[in-house]
Amino acid sequence: MPLTPADRQDRFHAAFLGLAIGDALGFPLRGVPPASLSRLPGLAEDFAPRPRGKFAKGQFSDDTQLLLAAAESVIREGKVDGRSAAAHLAWLWQEGIILQPPRSLSESLQRLAGGTPWMSAGAPLGTRCPSVLSRALVVGLFESGQRARLPHDAGVLTVITHKDPICAAAAAAFAQAVALGMEEEALTPSAFCDALALAAAVHDKALAEEIRHLPRLLTWDTTRALNQLRKVGVPPSELKGVDGLPAHVVPVLLTSLYATLKVPHDFREAVVLTLRCGGEADVAAALTGALLGAHLGTRALPARLRKQVLYAENLVDTADRLFRARQVRETLATAIAHQKTRR
Repeated sequence: MPLTPADRQDRFHAAFLGLAIGDALGFPLRGVPPASLSRLPGLAEDFAPRPRGKFAKGQFSDDTQLLLAAAESVIREGKVDGRSAAAHLAWLWQEGIILQPPRSLSESLQRLAGGTPWMSAGAPLGTRCPSVLSRALVVGLFESGQRARLPHDAGVLTVITHKDPICAAAAAAFAQAVALGMEEEALTPSAFCDALALAAAVHDKALAEEIRHLPRLLTWDTTRALNQLRKVGVPPSELKGVDGLPAHVVPVLLTSLYATLKVPHDFREAVVLTLRCGGEADVAAALTGALLGAHLGTRALPARLRKQVLYAENLVDTADRLFRARQVRETLATAIAHQKTRR
């Protein structure tokens, strides 16, 4: 049956909460090697009581903060606007509230805050940071009814901090994956990845092919598949000394997509699958949580985590306002189209 407006609104809530939950679960584990994580039970049962020794229980990281900032921009403008989004992202830096951002992101935000134009402030080609991905959730939700614009808008939100087209391609693929959660029926893994590949190909055809071939790994042993994914698109020099997921947008994206396809109906198990990868697993867990939320709704999210993630009410409120902004745009578009047909 078609999704009702209430169902769609619930998916917005679940996507925001799912990303924040995955982020908060992974925040204290960032950089921990897989061998150490394998000895920890119940990685997704509850939040750490004092993540990183000084934060409140349920605290998420910069990834959720970037999502919220991008959402506020789209809510205000009624569309994806690069100048506005850049101002909202720069505000995080100016206020000193962004939590432990990666170096390339910090440098980009500092340039934005210093007055560098939004299309010029991003990290140079070759810098492929996974921090670009969480804000693409806004595009996937907001453009789920007009997916032709999705790759362009994902690219706009990405280039603000990172200029490499692979970053834009990864963001477009993630946004497309979120948008597919608004579909009436779930796609097969092959059809799902084909749709993601089409969005990614607008910016980078090589990543599109990697995504298109991802369903093949679902038949592999899980450990072997995850070990293969952590290497995709990453120069060998960047893997030296790295235990777990490297800080590279391609393996982080592919790992989250793999976990979502491997465990499509169990939020907790899918998130644990990414957390046990170690390294940059917090970003992958956030993306996985967002995707499962967008595709399954809030009932799929563990009640304890849903209630105890920090600022849960603010997350839901922001999701509501984004949903209403999408409805207003659709209503205006319908009215304009109706007027044209009457002329």
